[in-house]
Amino acid sequence: MNETASHSNVRYAFVLGTLTALGALGIDMYLPAFPAIAHSLGVDEGRVQLSLVSYFIALAMGQVIYGPLSDRYGRRLPLMVGLLLFSIASVGSALSQDINTLIAMRFIQGIGACAGMVIPRAVVRDLRSGEEAARLFALMMLVLGVSPIFAPLIGSLLITWLPWQAMFWFLAFFGLLCFGSVSLFLEETHPRQRRSEGGIPATLRTYGRLASERSFMLPVLIGGFSQAILFAYLAASPFIYITLHHVSPTVYSLLFALNAVGLIGLAQANVFLLRRFGPSRLMRFATISQSVAALVLLASVVLHIDSLVLVAACFFVCVGVHGLIGPTTSMLALEPYPAFAGAASALSGTVQFACGALSGSLVSALFNGTATPFAGVVMACAVTGLGLSFLHGRSEARAVQPQPG
Repeated sequence: MNETASHSNVRYAFVLGTLTALGALGIDMYLPAFPAIAHSLGVDEGRVQLSLVSYFIALAMGQVIYGPLSDRYGRRLPLMVGLLLFSIASVGSALSQDINTLIAMRFIQGIGACAGMVIPRAVVRDLRSGEEAARLFALMMLVLGVSPIFAPLIGSLLITWLPWQAMFWFLAFFGLLCFGSVSLFLEETHPRQRRSEGGIPATLRTYGRLASERSFMLPVLIGGFSQAILFAYLAASPFIYITLHHVSPTVYSLLFALNAVGLIGLAQANVFLLRRFGPSRLMRFATISQSVAALVLLASVVLHIDSLVLVAACFFVCVGVHGLIGPTTSMLALEPYPAFAGAASALSGTVQFACGALSGSLVSALFNGTATPFAGVVMACAVTGLGLSFLHGRSEARAVQPQPG
């Protein structure tokens, strides 16, 4: 890659990674405040988890809208509308006086945030392909990975010195900063001559075509079940660390940051490992690692092994290997569909966040004051992802076999 392209990659990675991090900030930053929010609003932590679940649901639903809009009207306009909506809903969250209002505001906030989740992936497909796309995805994940390191730390500092509402005011301000960065530093990457002209019927046909393609759906689902593990962790980790293991919000933030470091490191190694082992072998290794860690976690819970170190180690593996699975599955899913990059990115994000919303909902619905529901959900997601990765490998093997005649 020449020097100009390298500098361009850094610029795009910073802008696009920051946009993607906006959605993650809306998740990570207020996790240390779960006990404080529950106390302030007079509810248990299971109810507070629903404010996270509503955000996940919005991230899943909204991407179906933003993808086709970005294919038809370009990337910048839908992105900027979403950023404004995120900031407005952040203000609404800060002003919430009861848990139901907070849940509703978080849903609207998620609708705005998902513009920053789906459209940057389409921008990458506009600009790069193949290994170059995987490299840019990995650079974006490097920027994105800073969020889980610093967001809980910022949240824990804010919750130490200020009411929990302060973090939502911070998110409103950050959303406006992202709006400014798009205005100044991100040109339109989807010119008019390449935009789709179809309406809702054409959009539905595109989604139907993508959903029927195994080459699209298998990597999307593998990434989805890995993301489901991540989202279950996000929903349950404050309760497991702070309530069950009695760590302070600051220590929780440091443990959370440790997992983010693992995710970042593996994401940056992803391009080298892809070149060395290929996507199918890499995904099998990652999903096997997740399944082993999930099994150890479930066994420790069932056997009442009260070890913070063991729990933290299992979390580290389950979360960290998503740094391998995320970029690889995104590249595999979007690569064959350059004409429908926005729709493919949207459907991919919708399926994956739906998996995350489902896992988070199950963790909340099955909440019983122990870590058992969480460990069971993680185990189910890990085993499903492992099975799908082997199925994907078999599909690829059949595709490259010479045909008779």
